[in-house]
Formats: sequence, C-alpha cells, structure tokens
Amino acid sequence: MTSLGADAPCFSQDDFSTLAARHHGLTGALTPLVSERDQNMLLRTQDGRAWVLKIANANEDPALIDAQIAALRHIQAVDATLPVPEVRPTTDGADSVLITAPDGRRHRFYAVSYLEGEIAGSCDLGPADYRRIGAGIARLGRALRGFTSPALIGRRLVWDLREAGAALAKADCLPAGAPRAEVAACLDHVVREVLPRLARLRAQTIHGDVHEHNLILGTGNAIAGFIDFGDMIHAPLVFDIASALGDFITRPEGAAGIMSALVEGYNSVTPLEEEELEVLYDLMLARQATTMVILAYRIAANPDNPPYLAAHGFGAPEAFRALHAMGRGAATALFRRACGLSGSATPAPVAELLERRKRVMGSRPYVFYDPPLHMVKGEGVWLIDATGRRYLDCYNNVPIVGHCHPRVIGAIDRQMRVLNTNTRYLGEQVLDYAERLGALTGGELTACAFVNSGSEANDIAWRMARAWTGNRGFLCQDFAYHGITEAIEAVSPSAIRRGQSPDHVRTVLAPDGYRGPYRHGTPDLGARYAADADRAIASLAEAGLKPATVIVDSAFMTNGILAPVPGYVGALFDKVRAAGGLCIADEVQAGFGRMGEHFWGYQHHGVTPDFVTIGKPAGNGHPLGVVLTRPEILDHFCEQTAFFSTFGGNNVSAAAGLAVLDVIADGDHVRRAGETARSLFAGLQALKARHPIIGDVRSAGLAFGVELVRDRADLTPAPEETERLINLMREEGLLVGSEGVHGNIVKMRPPLIFEAEHADLALEMMDRALARL
Repeated sequence: MTSLGADAPCFSQDDFSTLAARHHGLTGALTPLVSERDQNMLLRTQDGRAWVLKIANANEDPALIDAQIAALRHIQAVDATLPVPEVRPTTDGADSVLITAPDGRRHRFYAVSYLEGEIAGSCDLGPADYRRIGAGIARLGRALRGFTSPALIGRRLVWDLREAGAALAKADCLPAGAPRAEVAACLDHVVREVLPRLARLRAQTIHGDVHEHNLILGTGNAIAGFIDFGDMIHAPLVFDIASALGDFITRPEGAAGIMSALVEGYNSVTPLEEEELEVLYDLMLARQATTMVILAYRIAANPDNPPYLAAHGFGAPEAFRALHAMGRGAATALFRRACGLSGSATPAPVAELLERRKRVMGSRPYVFYDPPLHMVKGEGVWLIDATGRRYLDCYNNVPIVGHCHPRVIGAIDRQMRVLNTNTRYLGEQVLDYAERLGALTGGELTACAFVNSGSEANDIAWRMARAWTGNRGFLCQDFAYHGITEAIEAVSPSAIRRGQSPDHVRTVLAPDGYRGPYRHGTPDLGARYAADADRAIASLAEAGLKPATVIVDSAFMTNGILAPVPGYVGALFDKVRAAGGLCIADEVQAGFGRMGEHFWGYQHHGVTPDFVTIGKPAGNGHPLGVVLTRPEILDHFCEQTAFFSTFGGNNVSAAAGLAVLDVIADGDHVRRAGETARSLFAGLQALKARHPIIGDVRSAGLAFGVELVRDRADLTPAPEETERLINLMREEGLLVGSEGVHGNIVKMRPPLIFEAEHADLALEMMDRALARL
C-alpha cells in the first residue's frame, strides 16, 4: 500500500526543460504545479498551447502509469465531451519514458494537455454548480465502467476507503484539540460494519479522487476538466461520490445544501442503489477522517515542510465534527430526498402513520392486517417492512414476476431516459407489444386499446360492447369484482356496500361446487350453473333490455378462487351471444400464466372471448391496461367516439409490458407456475387433513382458496377465525388475504417466480399459524 508519506520526486526546473525538449519537442515558460506524490510542471509554448509535464513517483508501478494513460484514451473514445487531459506521445511515438534521478531512482516521465480554467476550490459555487459537479462525477464513472486494467485490481492505496483500518491504526497521530475519539469511532465503525457490506455493491474502475483541486471549471463554472488520475482504483462505484462529498464539504456552514446538490446531480445520471445510500454517510465521513489522519501523520513526520494537503485546506476538523453530529439517520434521509426517495431514515410508529393517513386519505383506511404493516422494500417473493423484517408474499398479484424485477426496472429506466410520450406519435414499442399480445391469443384478438389500469380496460370493453351490439344490459357473477369506474363498479357487487346493482345489471350464480346450490359430483355441474344466465337474460328482457356483454374473471377470485368447472364458461358465453351480447374475459388476475399451462385464464375454459382485458400485472406494477379485441369491433368503436388515452400505450408502459412478457417467456414461468401450483396444492390438502377448520382447498393454478368452516358437515363459515389466522400467518412472516361473500376464505396468489422452496416455507408457516389458532 502507498505509505502515509508522499515521497514525491524533486527535479529542477532546468531538468523539466531538458526533458520536455528532448522527449516531446516542447519549449516554453515553466510554472510548478502542486501534486501530492508526483512532480508536475506547466509548460506554455509561444503559441499559447499549454502542457502538463509529469514525473511519476518512483514508488509507482509503471503498469499504473500505463493504466492512467489508457484510461484517458478510453474516456475520450467513450464520451468525447468529457473534458479530460489528452496524452501527448513522445517524439518516438511512446506514451512515456523512463528517466533517472540523481539519487538513482527511476521515474516515468510523460506529458498531457493542460485544461484551461480555474480549480473549483478557488470558485464561488452554488447549488446548481454542485449539481453539475455531481452529474459530472457520475458521467466520469459511466465512461470508466468499461475500462479495466490488472494494475488497478487489488491495488493498495492509502486513500482507498477500504484501507480504513490503516488509518485507524494511526489515529493517535491527530493533534490535541482534534476530534480524535470521533475519528477513531468513525473508522472503527467502517471497518466493522461497512467494509463487510462492500462486496454487494457495484464495483468498477473509478477516478477515486475528484475533489475541488482535481476539478477545473470554466466560464459560468462549467466543468472544464477532470485531472489527476493517479488515484484510480477498481473499487465500489459509490466511493467516487462519497469521496467528493467528504472533500467538498470542508466547512460546516452550508454542508446540507452541498450534500443534497452533489447527490442529486450524481443520481440524475447514475441512480444510487439502496445499499449504496445506506453506506454513503459512513464513507463520506471516513474520507474526512482518513484525510485528517494522513495529514497529521505527514506533518508529524516532516513538521518543517507541511504537505500539499495542509496547504490546500484539506482535513477540516470543524466540518467533520458538524457532519458527525448530523448523524447517519439525518444524512441518509437527506441523501434519499435528493434521490427523490422517501426521506424517512427512522421509521415512524405505525399508529402515527395510520393517523396521518386518516387525516389525508379518509377516516376509513383500507389496509391489511391488524396492526397494519409499514412496507419499505420489495425483492422478488419478499416484502420488507420498516424494521427490516422479511415477509414471504403470497398475496400481491400485481408484481407477477416478483417485486422490483431488475429486468422490468431496467426496461423502465432505460426508456424513461430516452422518450416517454403518447401514441399520437408513431413508436415501435407499443406496436411490438400489441403484436405480441395478439399472438398470445392465437391471433384471434389482435386489436389493442391502451389505457392505464384494469378498471379502465374493463370500462372501455363495456363501451365497445355497447357500441357494437346497441344493447345496454350487463351481466356478471355474484360477488364479482372488476374495477372502480362508475360503469365497472356496477358489475363489482363485492365492492357495493350499500344499495344494490343498477337496473341494467344482472348477476348470475358463480360455479361454486363446494357451497353453491349445485355441489361437486352433480351431473352436468357446469350446465346447471350456466342455466342461471337464462334467468338473468329473461330478467333484462322484462325491463326492456338485452345483454351487451357478460364479464367473467377466469379464476373467479372474489368468489373464493374457483377451479374451472368444465363447460360452465362456454355455456354461459353461448347463452349471452345467442341473446345478442359479447363476452369479456377479465384477465387482470387470472392471465399471464398464473393458472399454469396456458398463458390466458380463459384458455382453461376452452373458450374464445370477444374481449380480453388486462391491467396491474401487465407492467409488474407499472400502470398499464389493455383491451384486446377483434379489429372490426375496435374500428366500429373508434368511428363512434374519439377514443384516446394520454398515457395509455406510452413508451415506458410498453417497455415495461414487453419486459414482463420476456421474463415470463425466458423463465418458462407458465409451465413452472403449474408445477409449483400442483406442489403447493398438495401441501394445502395435507394441511386440510391435519386441521379440521379447513373445509375446502381450491386451486386455479397459482391462486388458492382455503375455505375455513366451523363445521364441515353444515359448512358454517368461520370469518372471525379467518381474520385471526391471517394475522397469525403475518406474525409467522407469511402474507395472505381473505376473500368470499362470508369473508372465510384465505386467498393466496404468489408471484410466478415462486419456487418449491418458497411453497414449502409457506406451508410450514401456515401450519404453525393453524396450530396457534
């Protein structure tokens, strides 16, 4: 590791003049430049062109000089607009030459262009300048991310924050009056708590030392140059912004504003990841602590010749004290706000959040569990609350390929950085997405209307059906749910708390073979349930109406997750079509392979609807809704109305939708969902055999209904026990919901990425909760 001392070369000005003429053909006026470990000289020729002549420290590995030169050329090739020095070849065409000092030590000598401007340390800087600097540091990191050199990997450098232990060992060098105890505590925390976490962070070649004396500013404080690549290392990417934060904030006043602006600018180019934000404060403080220790060590070793750092105001104990007093929580909250994230570093009590919610979101909060959970993060099949506890998510159907899937996030991020506009402009993404969706229907429904949610999709399908048929009647299942618009709430009886369905709506029996009027084992069960549509259609006729459409959730989720009953949906559709209506398959919850084997839920019923509607899972949580139908139906609708959705089908939504389809296809998740569903279903059946309160277990693929009863003979519902069981499972770390007209059905809808190991874990948690019930 480079020692705490500098040991810089000491050549005369005449030596520089001779070397410049001999190796680069340069002559002109020379001016010494400050450097920590090397020796630099500015040479300005008669034509005004300026060059920096550099003599590297004899202790420096020649391969490191080669790496610096190669990195400068790499940056210019990758991002030509980034101002970095240009390497001047020698008269022999080499990048550098070896020279010998009077003491016999060998040094590398080379020349780079001088970047005109003022060092940032001598400029008055405001928030806009710091944001620009933060963005510039991020751009520099992006330009270097494809550059590697063996000389930089494993390089040990005293300024590397991973060497905090070496600085800690020398903390007693700090003079009286310095914050010695705080510095030692900071470095000790970094060694014990922070360094072990660094292996999980993004790492690459970084500049490693962008501070106010290695940054050149031009007119209007525009960035005119990044200089001094002598501290390049392969290290966690966050080190660059952490070191800059530690070095730019040398005064306690205005520290918060500088911190916020630097991070905001950096994040605008390279978004900081959660784990990077969690250690940023510690790394920033460690940079300041390390600087003070190195400075104190060098002054103690050579008190008559204060080093470069002391002469330029580094190692400010007042700033360190102020930032140390600010604390990790406040600083991290500031960083998070600068990144556009929630600034809450210490989670607020659940009761406090609940009261705030009641004040601004209505006095009847619709939340899960008692007490509610405060979730702050999602990862795949897991949700993580504000205390850091992980919960296995078997309820949220929206993130169908898992919470925060990196492929979907990446697609959204990339597209958002390029373009996000509406479909009144031509674009390829929405066309690619529409074509792929249509192909997944077997080419039967190829015309798409894009909106932002499943509710809107169902609303538009209803309007299309009315336009096509000229009818006004609407059919749905008892206790169904299809959305929140006025038209669709009318066919969502499970959401209607008071009153009754509107006059144009009729409900039909859901095919519940466990609790309904016709039970499993009854001959022609599907036909018997479908016959109820005759009653509903006749009732509409008595009111002078005909059905425009019937809407069916292919998995009958709100009815308690009903496994497909052979022949039921087909017979229902036939009856509605014979009466002049069309058929909607609501695939918001049942589609995208959730039911296994087939991509769409309706395919499990052997039917072809006139409309397929999707929402929520289509974008893995990104607002995306689509109506798929026949081209002639869409054309007829558009002839009658100027249909347009500003955000429907925008570039980012289409990119999210395409990414979800890619993840499902590439991961073979439709087939795998079926396998996991069969395994989990068998496990739930085993639980039923052990726990009498379970009356029935149903599976519509990777969606399960576990119905609780107090008596299996008379099927007495157990809603109170269901609510208690759900909270007990939450205590075990398993998240599920409840469903059904009696509120006695445990609903489980894990994401498609659920594996056998997750299913086994869920069954163990449920078994323990049932034992506690």
